[in-house]
Amino acid sequence: MKCAVIDMSSTGVSTVIAEGDKTTGIFTSVYKDRSNIAVADYFDGKSISRRGIEKLIDALIFARSTCKAMGVDECYCISTAALRNIDNIAEVAEKIRMRTGIVINYLDGTTEAYCDFVSNRKYSAYDKVALIDIGGGSVELCDLAKDSKDEMICLDFGPIKLRNKYVTDVYPTEEQAKHIKKFLRKKCDENKLAGKNEFNTIVLVGSINDALYAVYREYCESQRLGTEFDYDNYKRFTKWLMSSSDRTRLIMKVAPEKIHVLPVASLILKELLRRFKPDNVVISDTGVKEGYMALVATGAEKGVPIDLNESVPAYDEVKPSAKKKSGKK
Repeated sequence: MKCAVIDMSSTGVSTVIAEGDKTTGIFTSVYKDRSNIAVADYFDGKSISRRGIEKLIDALIFARSTCKAMGVDECYCISTAALRNIDNIAEVAEKIRMRTGIVINYLDGTTEAYCDFVSNRKYSAYDKVALIDIGGGSVELCDLAKDSKDEMICLDFGPIKLRNKYVTDVYPTEEQAKHIKKFLRKKCDENKLAGKNEFNTIVLVGSINDALYAVYREYCESQRLGTEFDYDNYKRFTKWLMSSSDRTRLIMKVAPEKIHVLPVASLILKELLRRFKPDNVVISDTGVKEGYMALVATGAEKGVPIDLNESVPAYDEVKPSAKKKSGKK
């Protein structure tokens, strides 16, 4: 069968289509696409603006049409912490349903982390492995030696939340970065995260980590530091990202839609890597969508599918009636 998952996140709408066996939940991706939308540009800290909703709807209509054109048998739309926690999510969800016929399946933090775990089990062949997925509104952590959903960790903050709380512009000042670091260390201790020597390998999952690594590589190449992930080079990179006059140019070149999340995301990753001190860092090409696909296919998770054959009603925006001119002839 052919299955698809559409994911609404803080930085866009992404789609994966895969073929596989529903009984085993084993699928192979045949198509991936992403519509980059800097949702933070349309987010005031509490709700998404009307224009932001329209941008999401346009991207969802395209994703839905693609799935139908490619003969997808089952299609699901999911959303994680960044959009799940906004104040006007009911309004957003209703407009999406009316315009696209799509019902959103909201994943809680533990489920999101478990989806990451399921899609990256292959890395368990490494010794002492942990996954890190930095999302816009939360951070998921998984120890691949533990396979129970209850053992997955979801930290209830992400770069968008920390930026709204501590940062007054796109980039943190030195003082703001210190406040973020203090907050991160406190949260890691409160959640009793593992320390040094607990993990040999860290697997980075998700689009924010992908973008962060891409910008890091560009930086390393410009500085002739090589492109392999090295913690000392990464520390230099985060320092450069906080102060260099060239940082915006590089981000806009590599990942423009993530300019609002990458500076703070870089600090989150730096603190986690400082705590774990891994020997090796790997970038994964699978994440929440692939994991959710496997779980919903086997019935381990329940979701509301999109009826791709449903005729979506035309949307007629209500416009204010024109005022009649009054006056004597």
